[in-house]
Amino acid sequence: MEERDKIIVGALKECGSEESIEEIFRLHQVLDTKERIEKLNECMGNPQTFFSSDELSNDQKYDLTIRMFLTKSWKLAEYYNRMGVRV
Repeated sequence: MEERDKIIVGALKECGSEESIEEIFRLHQVLDTKERIEKLNECMGNPQTFFSSDELSNDQKYDLTIRMFLTKSWKLAEYYNRMGVRV
């Protein structure tokens, strides 16, 4: 991962609202929806994401990814990893 990507992912980890996520992407000029989804997934440890419909637009996938991110359930897996527990 490039240094720029590490900075963006690190900043995203501190976000607690959709507004702060959008601000990080604006500051770093991440305009592409697919790239935004990739950065959020990287931040969450690249979870397996399954969408119930193949007909979702990238904007809809982005919205769902933000919702998953804001639940912060991904942080639990991060804590388990730090403790050496495999989930």
